[in-house]
Amino acid sequence: MASARRVRLTRPSTPGPPRQPPIAAPPAEELEPAERPAVERRANRGATQREIRVTITYLVGIAVVYALLVAIARTGPTGSSGGTSGDLLLFGLVAIVLAAAGTVVSVGAAPRSVELGDTETVVVGRFGRRYRFPGRGRLRWTVLQRFPAGPLSPVTLESVEISGGTTRRSFLLEEQLLEPAAPSAAVGDLPPR
Repeated sequence: MASARRVRLTRPSTPGPPRQPPIAAPPAEELEPAERPAVERRANRGATQREIRVTITYLVGIAVVYALLVAIARTGPTGSSGGTSGDLLLFGLVAIVLAAAGTVVSVGAAPRSVELGDTETVVVGRFGRRYRFPGRGRLRWTVLQRFPAGPLSPVTLESVEISGGTTRRSFLLEEQLLEPAAPSAAVGDLPPR
């Protein structure tokens, strides 16, 4: 085993010039309109509404299944004896875990908004995470699936895969939310419905 070796750090005897604090760029609100970076923020309201409605449908389904399991446990040969209350507690805990996990997965699929800029495109996730991709001219995306307007969403939605460099992510976005960027290819040339 090697022993620790002393290292002597030499310091200059005269101090250098005082350090100036870094100059921060002024906030975008203080810049003249011509100096502001060209970023257009587009909200993803249609996908948010769809995911909330899907989550509500899912939670109602979990409640119905839980009610059926409680009814089966109550009408079983042991009735509402002491052994069944443990089963009901287990059913309840499983229902709560499934409801929480399903809600996070469902609502997390639809990003809050897309910020289209000349230098970069940022997709703001539901929980605040920011996914960065190339700007308008270099942005490449593919439509994976189209969902027509209906009871779950008032507008047509697209499942879109965005690629930039080595990063590829899929998002549920309103139709043509990424315009004016041109799609690199539409899978199966899905026509609007």
